[in-house]
Order: sequence, then C-alpha cells, then structure tokens
Amino acid sequence: MVKEILDYHGTIDILVNNAGIVQSATVEEMAEEEWDEVMRINLKGVFNCCKAVLHPMKQQKKGKIVNISSLAGKNGGIKAGAAYAASKAGVICFTKTLARELAASGINVNSVAPSMVETELARSFTTEEQRKELLMGVPLNRFGKEEDIAELVLFLSSDSSDYITGETVNINGGSYMD
Repeated sequence: MVKEILDYHGTIDILVNNAGIVQSATVEEMAEEEWDEVMRINLKGVFNCCKAVLHPMKQQKKGKIVNISSLAGKNGGIKAGAAYAASKAGVICFTKTLARELAASGINVNSVAPSMVETELARSFTTEEQRKELLMGVPLNRFGKEEDIAELVLFLSSDSSDYITGETVNINGGSYMD
C-alpha cells in the first residue's frame, strides 16, 4: 500500500488510521478468538500502518499521523465491550509513545476520540432505546456526524496543527470532558 502511494505521488504526508470493529460481548461471553480479532484490527492494524510510513516520513522530515481511537478508550466503554475499549485505550497510549519517538523527525502523531457518531457501525450495535439513553448524556443533544470527525482529522493533518503532537482530542458533544 505504501509503495503504491510512493510510486504514484512520490511522498506520503498523511496517514489516518480509521479501520476498526466493535465487539460488544461481555468478557465472560467473549471467546479468545474474538478478543484477538478486535486487537488485530483495532490496535495491530494501527501499529502496522504506522510502521509502514515511518521510513518515508522520516526521510522527508515531516508527516502527520492521526489515529482514530474512541471515548471507550478513555472511559472503558458504555455499550462497547472490553476488547473494543482496551484496543482503543491501546491506540491512545501507542499514539503518545510514537509521538515522543518521532517528534525530532518532524512527524506529528495525534489521535481523535469520538463518542457515538451517526454511522452504520454505531447503529449495528445499539438499539433505538439505547441510543435515546446515550443521547441524554450529551450536552449538545446530538450524536456526532462523520463530517465532525473529518473536520478534526483535517485540522490535525494540516500545517495549522504543527505544534500539536501526542494529543488525543475528544469529540463527543460534551459527554466526556477532561
């Protein structure tokens, strides 16, 4: 993937790690294989994609990496299961570690921690009743839209964020403030 981008564009300036799956089973119900699948996609996938772009970004002496985490990685999840929450907490810690490693190379590494966003994925693991209950905890009285997240990722990928690295930015309508 990285080779194809380099062959076509000559540089790789931005990486956004946005792939993920949700597993909402309880720890007692969850099979080890399900745990491993969530970790493989949500956390190991971030590691592998970041590792793949490091050499070209270091040669350029610049780059932006944005990892999509989740509010579940900060609060342990409300409707998402332990594997999802643990994988997203891992993304947050990995982001901080990688940001420290790459700061001197001119590469910024940040993450975004959305809460409920209006997507097919979110609708697939919550009922309408659960969504109404969750919405009561959102001061802005709406769930996020894909555009909300995209605008934040665009900012973190731009030169306007050159002095930001190692941060996890909450984007949740005020449902979690730290």
